[in-house]
Amino acid sequence: AMVLTCLSKRLHSIFILRLFNDAPAMLLLYASTVLFARGSWRAGCALFSLGVSIKMNVLLFAPGLLLLLLQSSTNLIETAVCLSICAAIQLILGAPFLTTHPVSYIRKAFEFDRVFFYKWTVNLKFLPEETFVSKRLSLLLLALHLSLLAALALKWLSFARRTTGRRIFLRPNVASSAPPKQPPRLSPEYVAYTMFSSNFVGIAFARTLHYQFYSWYFHSVPFLLWSNAVFPFPVRVVIVGMIEYAFNVFPATPASSVVLQVAHLAILVSAIIGNIPKILEGGKGEGETEGTGKED
Repeated sequence: AMVLTCLSKRLHSIFILRLFNDAPAMLLLYASTVLFARGSWRAGCALFSLGVSIKMNVLLFAPGLLLLLLQSSTNLIETAVCLSICAAIQLILGAPFLTTHPVSYIRKAFEFDRVFFYKWTVNLKFLPEETFVSKRLSLLLLALHLSLLAALALKWLSFARRTTGRRIFLRPNVASSAPPKQPPRLSPEYVAYTMFSSNFVGIAFARTLHYQFYSWYFHSVPFLLWSNAVFPFPVRVVIVGMIEYAFNVFPATPASSVVLQVAHLAILVSAIIGNIPKILEGGKGEGETEGTGKED
């Protein structure tokens, strides 16, 4: 599956021929994910925040990261420390602007009222331009984004309770009990799957996707499809090919946008109905066990 991540013509263009800031931002994001998978949460949060400082799209991973921080910590204090690291880096890097033109800096950093150019959209070219730029569409996509994040969060928390006995704070509290020889850690598969799923929900309901935005999620698509294996192998390959096709049609057409949306819908369906990887190292994934336990 990972061979597919090396074959994208569009990705080669974005990373090698262009000077978009998406590529270095995603490099830092992936590096932070590696640290999270190894249990280095504070160092990972530092790289994550640096990625956000380059491009705000990295915040699409934030809901998944928050859940992972809550599940990997023994209490809220460690989660707060990690979040403080993220905030401190933003304050330090933004200090020259926050101390001179704070309102303008914050407004342009987030710019929720930005209107995107219709001619560059890859995912919504099948809509009329007046619909594409409308406020109603933006609110609808935001509502769908938040609703699906909430639904997946409930699924993740329910799975955690069934397999570990807890929804959050999955590591033993060493202050109240003797720690085991090897304290359980969140499995690398679970960490990556949670981060990538959080990001993909934001991608699927994005107000627009430009060509360089492909770098935000392309490398995670094979991982998402092969982690739960909802679809047979040929279908998974076709889904990856559909996304690649859509991002290589220039300019985008209504047909290419529909192809992209169908592929995105298939991945969303696999996340909703598919199994979740094992949470703890040495544990079992969804469908392998039906353990019970106490509720937080």
